[in-house]
Amino acid sequence: MEINNQVIKRYLDGESTEQDKAQIIDWFNHYDAEKKLREESMQYWESVSDEISGEEYDESLVLGRIYREIRMREEPGREKPKTLTRVINIVAKVAAVLFIPLLILYTTKNDGRKFTGQEISYTEIYSPLGSRTMLYLPDGSRGWLNGGSYLKYAEGFPGKTRNVYLKGEAFFDVVTNPKKPFVVTGKNLDIVAKGTTFNVRAWEDMHETEIVLAEGKLEIFQQYNGSQMFITTLNPGELLFRVPEATGSYIQKVDVYKYISWTEGKLIFREDPFTDVVKRINRWYNVNIVIKDEILETYRYVATFQDETLDEVLKMLAISAPICYKDIPRKQLADGTFEKRTIELYYNPPKKRKN
Repeated sequence: MEINNQVIKRYLDGESTEQDKAQIIDWFNHYDAEKKLREESMQYWESVSDEISGEEYDESLVLGRIYREIRMREEPGREKPKTLTRVINIVAKVAAVLFIPLLILYTTKNDGRKFTGQEISYTEIYSPLGSRTMLYLPDGSRGWLNGGSYLKYAEGFPGKTRNVYLKGEAFFDVVTNPKKPFVVTGKNLDIVAKGTTFNVRAWEDMHETEIVLAEGKLEIFQQYNGSQMFITTLNPGELLFRVPEATGSYIQKVDVYKYISWTEGKLIFREDPFTDVVKRINRWYNVNIVIKDEILETYRYVATFQDETLDEVLKMLAISAPICYKDIPRKQLADGTFEKRTIELYYNPPKKRKN
């Protein structure tokens, strides 16, 4: 995909049109184009490096500083450091391209432990509810983090493995390195990938863990008393369904695209329990949908949503299923913000036809 450098320049200089912005967002949603955007942003950083002597280009630094600047602006009476504000004015232009259309919060923390004489620093990524976040890891692996999900990893991947810690849902496209396995840890499972494309659902509010393999090979281990216990090997096109207390795992052949289509902005349901449908819609739109009639929990649902608004989705649910809904007015909280939008779903029995 070709990138028009003039569009990038106009955007970075704050002179872009709405068409330019739409084009950049479209580029950002494609891996190959997004790589080029990063390269162009890097060139911009170098062009202004004289203004911020001593600074190095660091994506974590960019987002961390912007976040801290925002927080400081929110705190009344707090003085803003002039140097930091000057740097923010420059790096904000770079970050605007790097992180369109999503806000990713990177923070680096130190856990106090030592590794080969050096302290280990961690990067944490949180994808806000109602969004999805593109990932680029230090080893070149990439992927997506779904809204409401959290990922943590040690800077530079020290040690014998490339370990990431997941809460929520993520899609990974892993770079092969036989000498240093890539390991996803979540909900007492270790997922060892070897040049692999796969999806993991490990939500804290879900009892089970789902792992779907698109390409490559996965080895699944259970964490038990501080050690690993081998569970199974997953092959392409297979889904592993694991409940922590279960003695075994359930594996089945599935349509992989259904499970990874969220990375393209789609929600696909194929005879899914209605309770699962509601959970996914809640995360996708950052809303609180509540099932008020238990009979609805027995329904299974078939649908594909892409780019629809929440109101459009609700109308489609009411048309395609015996459902009616009530939109609860949002209450204003003490801090001036409003609580999350709440929707109540009720059973709406089909009307009997008159003979």
